[in-house]
Amino acid sequence: MGKVLSFIIVTHGDIGGSLLAVAEYILGRKLDNFVAVNVPFMGELQHVIDSNCRFPFAERRQLIKEQIRKAKNQVDKGSGIIILTDLFGGTGFSVASEFFTSDDGVIISGVNLPMLLKAAEIRQGSPVEVAVDLVDRTRKAVVCRFPPSFTG
Repeated sequence: MGKVLSFIIVTHGDIGGSLLAVAEYILGRKLDNFVAVNVPFMGELQHVIDSNCRFPFAERRQLIKEQIRKAKNQVDKGSGIIILTDLFGGTGFSVASEFFTSDDGVIISGVNLPMLLKAAEIRQGSPVEVAVDLVDRTRKAVVCRFPPSFTG
């Protein structure tokens, strides 16, 4: 087996950690090249950010950036990284976009459980190819089922 891609899940609260735990449970194995980074809420940072800080949101962004860098160092095997975020334009997405370059890999928003399960299955390939495949495959996993009374 060749080198595998690495994945960093960046989400508000512990959504990413929970998604990762469920994916590992379903697959019956640890996903070693996956790591979750929680984007903390301001109230959770009172012990870290000085109450007299003039720019608490900037300091929060810097803390998140450092968490993403640590996660990158933890899982990066040299084959590329895909960052999976919960919300396009959200804090995790925008912070990652500030320093994560196309040489590093790809950022995808809209992470969900089907996406993680597919990512675990197709971990080899270029980050761009895998990202396109992930988005295409998981787009098909979003389904609206109407109750029988609505189908005519």
